[in-house]
Amino acid sequence: MVFVLGVCIGGAAAGLLERARASERQQKLTEAAAAHGALVQQLVDRSLSATYAMAAVLQQNPTDLASLERLSRKLLPLYTGVDNLQLSPGGVVRHVFPATANQGPIGHDLLLDPLSRDEARLTVETRDLHIAIPTKLRQGKPGFVGRYPVFMADSQGTPRFWGFVSAVVLLDTIVAFGQFDRLDQRELAYQLWRSNPITGQPETLVRSAAPLTEVMVSTSIGVPRGSWQLTVSPVTPDSFFNSTHLAELLIVALIAAAAAAVTRSMLMRPVELAQMVRRRTRSLRNANAHLRQKATHDSLTGLGNRALLEHDLNQAIEDAQRNMGKFAVLLLDLDDFKSINDSLGHRAGDAMLKVVAGYLNRCVGPEDAIYRLGGDEFVIVLKRIGDAGAASAVAGKILAEVARPHLVQGRETHLTTSLGVVLYPQDASDAESLLSLADVAMYRAKKSGRNQVAFFSAALDHAAQTRLELVDQLRKAIRVEAFELHYQIKADIASGRPVGAEALLRWRHPVRGQVPPAEFIPLAEESGLIVPIGEWALRTACMEAMAWNRHLGTSLTIAVNLSAKQFQDEALLEKVRMALAHSGLPAHLLELEITESMMMHKPDEAAATMRALRQLGVHLAVDDFGTGYSSLGYLSRFPIHCLKIDRSFVQNVPACEADATIARSIVSLGKSLGLAVVAEGVETREQLDFLRQHGCDIAQGYLLGRPQAAAEFVAQLRTMDMAGAKHCETIRE
Repeated sequence: MVFVLGVCIGGAAAGLLERARASERQQKLTEAAAAHGALVQQLVDRSLSATYAMAAVLQQNPTDLASLERLSRKLLPLYTGVDNLQLSPGGVVRHVFPATANQGPIGHDLLLDPLSRDEARLTVETRDLHIAIPTKLRQGKPGFVGRYPVFMADSQGTPRFWGFVSAVVLLDTIVAFGQFDRLDQRELAYQLWRSNPITGQPETLVRSAAPLTEVMVSTSIGVPRGSWQLTVSPVTPDSFFNSTHLAELLIVALIAAAAAAVTRSMLMRPVELAQMVRRRTRSLRNANAHLRQKATHDSLTGLGNRALLEHDLNQAIEDAQRNMGKFAVLLLDLDDFKSINDSLGHRAGDAMLKVVAGYLNRCVGPEDAIYRLGGDEFVIVLKRIGDAGAASAVAGKILAEVARPHLVQGRETHLTTSLGVVLYPQDASDAESLLSLADVAMYRAKKSGRNQVAFFSAALDHAAQTRLELVDQLRKAIRVEAFELHYQIKADIASGRPVGAEALLRWRHPVRGQVPPAEFIPLAEESGLIVPIGEWALRTACMEAMAWNRHLGTSLTIAVNLSAKQFQDEALLEKVRMALAHSGLPAHLLELEITESMMMHKPDEAAATMRALRQLGVHLAVDDFGTGYSSLGYLSRFPIHCLKIDRSFVQNVPACEADATIARSIVSLGKSLGLAVVAEGVETREQLDFLRQHGCDIAQGYLLGRPQAAAEFVAQLRTMDMAGAKHCETIRE
């Protein structure tokens, strides 16, 4: 009976195990399909967006082939996977870029060729980008073509079909960019296919040498006017009766037989003897585990002790030597901890040590380790750390956490700590030296006034101290609102009238004077202080804009930059709403500037945030446009009001033809999407004339006015108002 029962239970367990394995295999297949499908999606999106840029420039001047060829040379390196770009006026391929190669398609009539006419005509009918997948391109290699239909207005203003702008992508590029070789290495078969939009029949783009099996997973890849599918399956599906499963069943049978034999043997012994053996075995196991824990861990905090630290340090050194890695050792000692024991008692001191241990755990990563050496001395080993700056950042977090007020026995207690930092291998190469030098650095921190971080290296110590001091001074500046906003005017290029201003953050240090934004803003971003600073800037800009609009009888917009951390702040919407409510500024006079990278970090979440801001009535601008790496296709996905041409594209126009082409393209693109276009960094009359000639809406730069404090900016507005038409005429000239 025991044998039969054991076989049944073992078989059931084996079945459950097999189902778990099957579920795990299915999950891995799903993850593999999603990961490689995302790569193909990214390639397709980037490749097809090249057609939008070419179409925008083409509609601006369809006969300027030289500009189109120059633009193609700039676009092709930016769009991974595009082999060449083609222009097909009237549906006939006439121009292929680059012109030095790929001349095979010249003269190919897309609307008459039986292989291409159906999908080409579908593209014209839908007036939208469409992907055609010939089995073999005229270049001799398989691939796909993204065709964008171009319509131009005739003399009566009626849109007429002009032809196609096409981007050609070789399937070899999809295989390489989609990293399908990794699927082969993992013994996974794959097939990339689509349903023909005309016939509905499945068409294969790419497939592995091995065929798909019955166990397969598919993921969808969104393309214009259709969908592709990437299907993945194991090359050899597992069979329940393979060698592994048979071995498991054999082991189950053997265990069941052994259990039956042991049961028969035990039934012949007194029950009391069997129970006594089990109790003693369990007691010994627990005692051994307790002894091991006590020998390697601190009984008060549960952290590792000195013995475990020495063992782990030696192991970390071996790992670092083997992998050419680095790590840091932080030794910290609580400042004046003895006074807590003397005034509140040892129980309060022990409670404080437990609190500190919890704070330290929150400051380090899952791979790092914390140890208590005894008393109020702790050691932290930061594994796989890249440089001294990263160690300094963790040390700064520890100082801030320990310095927080603590409630001990109903009394608020304040505590600080001194930290010594040593780096492996540049400062020491063995465990004893690392701890010794960290101790030296810690005492240097105590001698420097406590609540400090000291590196063993003098140069690094100075850099870390400077950084921590500046962060501390930033915190003080937030408390006393030591910041101020300067404003730079923005003017309408056509009329010359001021239309708004951009708020620029400034910090006047009590000792150093004006601190450059390039020095303190990155530090504020890294430390997270940019969120309260940005909230102050938003609130202040709205109040001052409302004040000068009310006093001067104007309706100028105020533009405020959002940092990445502000944009990701869950309370951003409420903070904007409160800033508008407290100031009384109409929402349409507030313009929030964000960058391309902020929108493309998490596009779906970014789009939701931007839609919520637009519902408030706030305008949104894309700052530094043209410097990002995202697809131009995102412009239609987000509720954007205006594009700001980055100053790097303005400073060399019109002398630099490449920058002039990019600036013209951005203006044309903005116009085609109904967006306002602002040019930053306008410093010369030639730049302003070029922008006016090509239809740019708004200019901003030193030519119109430098950033000024609020009082000087209001005085400038009054002067411009008094100058009236004369000032406007000066800008127009």
